[in-house]
Amino acid sequence: MTLEEAATSTTKVISYREGGKQETVSVKVPAGFLRGKKLRLSGKGAVSPHGGPNGDLYVLIRVLDHPVFKREGDDLGLTKEIKFTEALSGTEIEVATIDRKTLRLKIPPGTQNHAKFRMKGYGMPRMDGEGRGDAYVHVSIAVPAKLNKKQKALLKDMEDAGF
Repeated sequence: MTLEEAATSTTKVISYREGGKQETVSVKVPAGFLRGKKLRLSGKGAVSPHGGPNGDLYVLIRVLDHPVFKREGDDLGLTKEIKFTEALSGTEIEVATIDRKTLRLKIPPGTQNHAKFRMKGYGMPRMDGEGRGDAYVHVSIAVPAKLNKKQKALLKDMEDAGF
């Protein structure tokens, strides 16, 4: 399942072979489900060889990696790139959440490369239903590969001013 699906309660339909025939079952996956956890479906497993009730079926859930968010337990991390000048003077950036909301995050003047900012309560839901994890925005400062004449002159002025 996708990380977005893991952030909400979702239902998946799975098929499996049991006793030579194809079985299909609907599985409700709770919000915040962790990678590698198993769901137990009572009575959906193999037939008892001694005439008793069917065994249990265990479903291993695999949560796919996300191109933007990195999950660490109930917390999510993402990287946002800002310009060198924005790091010096401060800025406000837009940050997407796993819930498809867009938030504004203030980046203070003098922010250093790889600074980390916490957005409390914007991570994954906790499986026990007790709130959510946090989202962490890691700031990466973009350094231009080439400068034009005006930028070089401004940089020289900054160097002369002690930057």
